[in-house]
Amino acid sequence: MQPEWRNVEAATLETFQNHRPSEYFSHLSDEGAFVDHLARVEDLYRFGLCLPPEFFDGKTVIDLGSGTGENSISLAVWGASCTLVDLNPEAIERAELVFDRRAPVGNRHRFIASSLFDLAECDLDESFDVAHSRGVFTHVKDKAKAFRILASYARPGGYVIYGDRNVCGGVQEMLQRLCIYSIAKNTDEMIQVAETLFWEDINASQAAVPRTREAIIFDRWVIQQQDDPSISEVLNMMAAEGIEYVSSWPKIEFAGRGTSTYTPPSNLNALVSGSALTESLWMLMRGGEEDAQDCGVDSDHLMSYAAQLHETAGLLRNLQTSSNVDQAQLRNSFVQLSERTLQVWDARPAWATKAEEFYKEVDHLLLALSNEESATDLRALIDSFDWLFKGHVGVRHVDYVGFKPASSP
Repeated sequence: MQPEWRNVEAATLETFQNHRPSEYFSHLSDEGAFVDHLARVEDLYRFGLCLPPEFFDGKTVIDLGSGTGENSISLAVWGASCTLVDLNPEAIERAELVFDRRAPVGNRHRFIASSLFDLAECDLDESFDVAHSRGVFTHVKDKAKAFRILASYARPGGYVIYGDRNVCGGVQEMLQRLCIYSIAKNTDEMIQVAETLFWEDINASQAAVPRTREAIIFDRWVIQQQDDPSISEVLNMMAAEGIEYVSSWPKIEFAGRGTSTYTPPSNLNALVSGSALTESLWMLMRGGEEDAQDCGVDSDHLMSYAAQLHETAGLLRNLQTSSNVDQAQLRNSFVQLSERTLQVWDARPAWATKAEEFYKEVDHLLLALSNEESATDLRALIDSFDWLFKGHVGVRHVDYVGFKPASSP
């Protein structure tokens, strides 16, 4: 009998062979699309992750789950020699074309069509200056094992760049799934319902990165395995493999962390305990950074709030078409989260009010779903909302940089 992780891989491969989610510019004839992409990636690495392009010159990089190579071609342009690994042979073929056309002449690059769990059979026994994987492990069955493999390819003194979605930041996306799956019974219907209910979100995504509409829909709602980790899970995976957290984008740090320039910035306990503050902002995100300006907390209630936040998000975690969601339990969990929000943000009534409005809208949505309302009725309800499914619709992707000391495994 085939192990479950193989079944998940096979289903993921089938979905992404229909529409490859990593096609950010290679499907376009517009030469400016690549220039724009390169500028966006440089902005992320230089100012977000604090790894400037010069850092990659002369470095060796392995990219696990490379897709069509459009996540790592920038690193090659900046002087890195890249080894790309992806489960999808069609994506690897596209990656070779992307690198042939865009990578500088001179540096050698390799392309391997393989599951990351089968790399041990590929005689790839070297280590790399940078082990890189972005937007992949949410789609695998065993993230801890996948991260262990990723970390093992970073040499001592090297770096790990890992990106994935966030379970709290992705709550709105899971609620979108719940809406779509309550109506749609097959892929064609999912596409149609997604366009009816969430066309503004799709438009915003296309404006940021010019993927096709169907690629966005497949990447967000058609794909079944999407088990997003929390900040604390990521930090704990890093710690388990001897990887020290360096930076992230969006930032997982919170206001007030650190008391002087000599405060140890690698204080893992502070990052883990404070992560619920960041994730709460991510879950409600509508207007961007200004959403955080009214944020302040009552620390006495923080731990119980954090536990309720993750319990609520956990009820929606890895939501699939076959999931049996107890909507009464989910509504009750959001009610409890709302009550604890009022406690933990007692010092910031403006923020507590925003959060309370968000939770009320979630409750209205869940009530409508329990009444089996049509897509037209759900769309009318969504139009009445001020927070839920508006603007940024949470925070979908977070990148982390970690350092592997010489003493690490």
